[in-house]
Amino acid sequence: MKKKATIVICDPHPDSASALTEILVSNDYALVHAHDGHDVLDKVKSLDYDLALIATDTYAMDGFQVCRLLKESERTRHIPVMLASGMSDKVTRNRAIQAGADEFITKPYNRVELLSRVVNLLRIKHLHDRLENLISEKETEKRKLEERTRELQLLSDIARIVISLKEQKIVLAEIIDKITAAFGVEVALLITREGSDWAIHTLSSHISEKHIGTLLPHGGSIFEYIERYEKPMIVNDAVRDERIPAAIYALTPNPLRAAICTPIYIRGQLMGVMMIINKKTQMGFEHGDLSLLMTVSGQIALAMENMQLFNKLSDFNRNLQDQIRQATHALVDLKNFNESILHNVSAGIITADFSGRILFVNRAAKSILGYSDNELLDHKMETIFGREEASRMLHPTVENESAPGNAEVQVRQKDGTRLFLGFTTTMRYDVDHNMVGYIISFKDISLVKSMHETIMRMDRLAASGALTSAIAHEIRNPLAGIKTIAQALQKELPPDDPRHEYVYRIIKQINRLNDLLKAFFTYAKPVRPEKKACALPELIQEIKALLKARAETDHIEIHEAYDEKLVPIEVDENQFSQVMLNLMMNAMDAIGQGGRIAILAQSVQRTPLNNYDLPVTMAEIRVSDTGKGIPQEQVRSIFDPFFTTKPGGIGLGLSIVYRIVQEHGGEIKVESVPGKGTTFIMHIPCAEKSKSILENRHTLTTTI
Repeated sequence: MKKKATIVICDPHPDSASALTEILVSNDYALVHAHDGHDVLDKVKSLDYDLALIATDTYAMDGFQVCRLLKESERTRHIPVMLASGMSDKVTRNRAIQAGADEFITKPYNRVELLSRVVNLLRIKHLHDRLENLISEKETEKRKLEERTRELQLLSDIARIVISLKEQKIVLAEIIDKITAAFGVEVALLITREGSDWAIHTLSSHISEKHIGTLLPHGGSIFEYIERYEKPMIVNDAVRDERIPAAIYALTPNPLRAAICTPIYIRGQLMGVMMIINKKTQMGFEHGDLSLLMTVSGQIALAMENMQLFNKLSDFNRNLQDQIRQATHALVDLKNFNESILHNVSAGIITADFSGRILFVNRAAKSILGYSDNELLDHKMETIFGREEASRMLHPTVENESAPGNAEVQVRQKDGTRLFLGFTTTMRYDVDHNMVGYIISFKDISLVKSMHETIMRMDRLAASGALTSAIAHEIRNPLAGIKTIAQALQKELPPDDPRHEYVYRIIKQINRLNDLLKAFFTYAKPVRPEKKACALPELIQEIKALLKARAETDHIEIHEAYDEKLVPIEVDENQFSQVMLNLMMNAMDAIGQGGRIAILAQSVQRTPLNNYDLPVTMAEIRVSDTGKGIPQEQVRSIFDPFFTTKPGGIGLGLSIVYRIVQEHGGEIKVESVPGKGTTFIMHIPCAEKSKSILENRHTLTTTI
């Protein structure tokens, strides 16, 4: 028989309440009348109703407030609420909606409208109840599934721990912690037999280890019961169970309420007992807990048996490893010793087979060449050094063999930098004394060669300077006398005397010789530079002003570009202006008509040739032109005194440039491609603690 839907109604007006009752009762609904708003709340909270139909003007508490309280309560919010009012204005309806009413109806009640809305609300309530029941069923199924998943996860975790190659103590400790977490208990422990007694072997990790090893009596204990009857036990009233030893009670911070004990058998013998104590949920243990713990105990038995076998195998393996270790110790030491020597020598070492394939490189070789292991090993030497260079290194000449270490070769690093290597090549032999390849040892001698060339150039400069100084002194005094006589003669001659022109030309040539002597003295006895911080762009601007007329006449463009991090250079302003003026005038001479001079400058970290300390900040200044260039055979002599390619030149300009740069602790070199142009590259020390000279400039490049 279908249960009637029960509706609680509250309408303070007898007429409308009577009409409402007649309509609902005649349609087979069970009614409960409430006197006021409080009575509605009490009835709905005490009994399960299907619908509440409340007038908005109920006594004690209006219908809007009653509806709001019903909807705010977790217990009653599922019950549909219909508010009834004699007013149908928008404000009243909005208040009903805001109060949470499911329906709103106006009085007097219209039978059809009322029944239609009641049916709809009851249908919604019925669907809601069905949904709640389904959710409850699904939650129950979910809990069962989670419980099963927890069991399977526990068994899987323990199986994974059992097959791990860890020590027995660690394995059992991990298993106990897994059991503690999976069962949600306060304590889990493994108890093993120690002679005629029992002892705590392993505990949950959060319990103090001081309890491990505690002896537990056998007689009259729960362990005697398990051994005698060979079955597990559930104790859900442990407070009054005298079979549980007192030492077990000391393990839990709370009174011992319940416990499960399961036996652990190995090959038919009782070897231990697995015990869990007190669920954290305060509930007792169930048969499902017992069944799962028995399964886990079987896995623990398997783990203990496996570990016994593993310990035997470990002992055998340990002895075997000791023998192998002793047999190979000397070989490993020898190998490490040899590798240590190879990797720590300052010379680069490469071994290669007869085809030139690289088999081994040491750290020094990688550092010198700038390549990594992967870029060198199993690659042909000709791909690294070049075909001709690799051939020279792999097939040393008789001269190289008679004077090992004297052979030289010029190669490129990975970044393209050229360097000179001094190398020695010897044959490599295998254990049977068969030749199997080459051993090439080498050092970077680029710095040595550069210093050697610098020393030779300085020697030439010193010798030339001494000779120049001596000659200049011998010439200067007579020349001064000649000039004095010529000037006196010029004053004595009448302006219209034809000899006046000859005397003028004599004085002009004497002045030219004086200028030449000044150049000689500048070269032979340079003035010690008075260094200070100078902004390179400003210095260049002054020189450009001097050369502007010639640049415009010869249609030569002068372009500047400065790095934004460029700092002032530390130079003698007059001497360095002479350097830049000389280089720019030489560039104009090389260009002739229609070309371009580029001045580029940036700050770099560089170790000076005469300094082996850490790198310092230097300005790299490049002066490039688009002139005819310098033949390669002349590049090495370009800074030598009296070397010149200009008709009528004396060859001291670049020598003076070189000496001034050297006096400033800098370096200068030249790169030239015939037909394309020449670049002079200088490295000049920067002033310390200086900020960028361009940080307030609006442009990094200028051009005229």
